[in-house]
Amino acid sequence: MKRTSGSTDGFGLAEVMFSTIIFAAISLGLILGFISLERNYAATTDFATNHADEMRISDYLALDLRRAVALQAVHNDTTIFIPRFYASDGSTQTPILDGNGDVYYGDPGSTVRIHYYLSGGTIFRQQDSATPTPLAVNVQDFVFDATDSGKVVSTRITFNPTFVAGRASADATAATAFYNTTLLRNARSDSDVSVY
Repeated sequence: MKRTSGSTDGFGLAEVMFSTIIFAAISLGLILGFISLERNYAATTDFATNHADEMRISDYLALDLRRAVALQAVHNDTTIFIPRFYASDGSTQTPILDGNGDVYYGDPGSTVRIHYYLSGGTIFRQQDSATPTPLAVNVQDFVFDATDSGKVVSTRITFNPTFVAGRASADATAATAFYNTTLLRNARSDSDVSVY
């Protein structure tokens, strides 16, 4: 075929510019979509990790609270006193009934102190003077509270979700709450309880 004098080979500048703009717009949309998916994945993973930490802390608290003979609770700091079931040599103590319905292990008034506290981004559980055990690490926004109602202690653990940019709203934080109510086994007098 013969070429006519007015035809050219290839694309004109306007066509190349137009196709480049379309390609750039599609690429930008794909990049923003991938970034959004990555952020959602990270936020979902963080939420699941925090929820698992909530359940772990709640389980430990419930285990110790069931055996509590005294409780001191402050925001993000709870101390629980349980009977000393084991002697210093590791043998089990023989329970002693006092005639008033109370059971003692070893010497009356001899207890084990269990301390839950938040320090440096980690929630710890410490028994007497033993090395503290970390229950949740990389903690930024955890809040745990214990409310003593006599024979029942309620715990509430919340965290600020990372789905919300900046500070999470009160409703968003309340939606993460993990509640647990524990029925106490041991009788306690009012002097054994101090909740602030």
